[in-house]
Amino acid sequence: MTAPLTHRLIPPAKGSKITVHGRTYDPAAGAQDVSEFDAVRLQANGWIYLAPSGPTTQRPTSAVGVYPLLPGVKFWDTTLSHMVIWDGANWRNEAGSVS
Repeated sequence: MTAPLTHRLIPPAKGSKITVHGRTYDPAAGAQDVSEFDAVRLQANGWIYLAPSGPTTQRPTSAVGVYPLLPGVKFWDTTLSHMVIWDGANWRNEAGSVS
């Protein structure tokens, strides 16, 4: 897998719009998938990192690398629009079902 190009971030409750690298983010839109480059700046402004994100095809597949596949690793699957967690053998959704 190549590193996810986006990260799922939750905006601050009382945040205001912020422009990073020419892109404007509005906290009123709720949780958002943002580029890795923008994520660092947004986090410095109170946004909360949730997990790397991307389509199902970009889930981590190796125990080495920037996003290692280890038990407990979370990934926001944009294909399914929900969080999946690696249990050491399978990706599971929040309800515990294999996803």
